[in-house]
Amino acid sequence: MAINTLTLNILGLVILFIFVFSVLATAEILKRKHLLGGKTSRKLIHILVGNVVIVFPFIFSKLWFALVGPLFFVLFTYLTCPGSPIKKIRLKSVEEGHTYGTVFYAISLTVLVILFFEPEHFSQKNVIIFASFLPLVWGDGISAVVGLKYGKKGEFKIFQDKKSLIGSWSLTISSLVVVTIILTFFKINFFVSLYIGLLVSFISTIIEVVSPKGLDNITIPLVNALVLYLMFKSLNENYNRLEERISKTIILVALCLSFVIAVTSILVKALTWDGALAGFFFGIAIFGLGGWSWGAMYFAFFLIGSLTTFFKKKEKREVINEFEKGSTARDSLQASVNSIIPVIAALLNILFPSNLFTVITAGALATSLSDTLSTEIGSLSKKNPREAIKPWKEAIKGDPGAVSVLGTLASVLGSGIIAFTGWLASLFEKTSLFHNNSLLLILLITLSGFIGAYFDSIFAETIQRLNRCVICGKITEKTYHCETKTEHFRGIKFIKNDLVNLLSIAVGSICAIIFVFLFGLLY
Repeated sequence: MAINTLTLNILGLVILFIFVFSVLATAEILKRKHLLGGKTSRKLIHILVGNVVIVFPFIFSKLWFALVGPLFFVLFTYLTCPGSPIKKIRLKSVEEGHTYGTVFYAISLTVLVILFFEPEHFSQKNVIIFASFLPLVWGDGISAVVGLKYGKKGEFKIFQDKKSLIGSWSLTISSLVVVTIILTFFKINFFVSLYIGLLVSFISTIIEVVSPKGLDNITIPLVNALVLYLMFKSLNENYNRLEERISKTIILVALCLSFVIAVTSILVKALTWDGALAGFFFGIAIFGLGGWSWGAMYFAFFLIGSLTTFFKKKEKREVINEFEKGSTARDSLQASVNSIIPVIAALLNILFPSNLFTVITAGALATSLSDTLSTEIGSLSKKNPREAIKPWKEAIKGDPGAVSVLGTLASVLGSGIIAFTGWLASLFEKTSLFHNNSLLLILLITLSGFIGAYFDSIFAETIQRLNRCVICGKITEKTYHCETKTEHFRGIKFIKNDLVNLLSIAVGSICAIIFVFLFGLLY
């Protein structure tokens, strides 16, 4: 006998409530018996309960039935959260979370269901719900657990919330994997699913880092939903239209190469674990979405920069050790500073194809390698360096902002390598900005990278925070020196080396844009 629609919807609700309350009861029992920590039990609920959204199109044929669960749990989470007005019914399993974090979680799901739910099993509007909410479910859940166990070394604070580099990048990679798999299941082309995964995982990581006090439970899904909805409309409500803009071969090569380089970097201690995760993500995005010339420039920067870091490491130790990051393996913050502009350009280039994004990326990477070689090679100079702003004045070796003839030559070489590599790789592309006026473009990108790197020295000499050791009086970028906390000496307190690097990379990109417009090279 056929079961009518009403019965199926009611049955779906019953199954939904049984599952959710079973998870809550299990987590509560494990917490009260001290078999799970508070944060672990909260994230267990976070992950398991959030996945129910995937089955909504299969068990509900009406919006109102799909809304019953989320609306009920808005009230339920409010009454059982740490901020509940009724203390006796507060759940132990969520007591270590932010006061209203679980409430925000339920509100987000409710809003997404109201705006985008479709009863059709494979409706692309449901993709907006999945791709917006699953980074919160899996990414945020896994990042907290990983960060708690392994994130002590890379901890940082924003809005008084403790976060970790390894936790943040666990969010990125887990979101990328889950979103790609789920969207592929819902009949979105795999390569389009991967692009959407890259986009929302990138957005989610940034939003999670800057959102205070549990507000990421609202900001992550809603910002993702807004971006995906606008993209959905711009593509005439068919995400698969993006397929023709993505090269399957390049994506697959980028995946394999990024993985190999990430693993190798950990083994040779060129990158920390979080740095390797970041490098893997950036490699897929920049190379996979940008093409051969983008990938060649990016990996040239990474490989040459890493090799020069190890080159004559002992001779450079005294100078390099005064820098904020010293001579240690590079972490994800440094990788992000060098890659964030090219990644944004790569993501936008798929939506709005333009040679302008190639120019931006070339300028950014030319600046990054120019600055790296200037520092690593320049620190080997036998002669005293000069001040960047007043080159007729001698500076102390190792001072941030100091420049030398050797470092300057290395700087020009670094930006030139990126420009030449981009042109060389473009020979394998059917169309490329590098195909016309190649020599002039190489020279302009080289000049842009050099200017960006020189501005790094100017910023370091003027606005970057420098500290003084209270024991030996040494001027340094480090927060601790001689095993004692240093005191602020000059510069703007919140502008540290990584921000200076990002500003200089932006200068290099802007210079590249200006030059190609001035010479009429953009088409």
